[in-house]
Amino acid sequence: MKINVPLVTELRDAGPMLNQIIELQAEERAAERLLFTSDYLSGEDLSGIDYNIVEFDNCKLLDCNFNKVGFTNVYFKHCDISNCTFENGYFNQVEFISCKGMGCKFQNSVIKHVNFSDSNFTYSNFEHSKFQKVILASSNFSNACLAECILKEMELKEVILNNCDFFKTPLKGIDFRESTIDGILLSDNYKELAGAIVDTYQAAALARLLGLEIK
Repeated sequence: MKINVPLVTELRDAGPMLNQIIELQAEERAAERLLFTSDYLSGEDLSGIDYNIVEFDNCKLLDCNFNKVGFTNVYFKHCDISNCTFENGYFNQVEFISCKGMGCKFQNSVIKHVNFSDSNFTYSNFEHSKFQKVILASSNFSNACLAECILKEMELKEVILNNCDFFKTPLKGIDFRESTIDGILLSDNYKELAGAIVDTYQAAALARLLGLEIK
């Protein structure tokens, strides 16, 4: 599947991130064409503005608030964004490359043309989010919550989805064959599985959820 990659050009070094964001928040302006490098922030409020044509490189942003923020044409490279809040967010043409996002909150977000690659998003929460043209590659999403989501054109490549919560999320057309889905959580009637694509081993494991014994 082909997705639109971030168009990020002509960036200027933003300097200390917090100083820049505070100024933009006060002026109610978006962060545009900025490069944030090797910043360390914890528990800061970085909401109230949008991020357009921005790159976060080797930043450590822990437990920060990006609630109701829009990200368009944005790269996160080698960043630790664990426990950050991105609820009610909008992501379009965004890439997370070699990032750590354990425990991040993405509930009620729109996520399209987004690539998660070589990243760790265990225990992250995407409940009630809408995915369109999204790639998850060589990443760990175990114990993540994708309950009551809409997954439209999602591609999985070697993704760990063990114990992932797909409650009331239709999985029709999602190809799990290159990924692991041990212990995924579903509704009592397992209707989420209708139309999902799995290999023989995965089918046997899922059949046991239905009370079938494969011999």
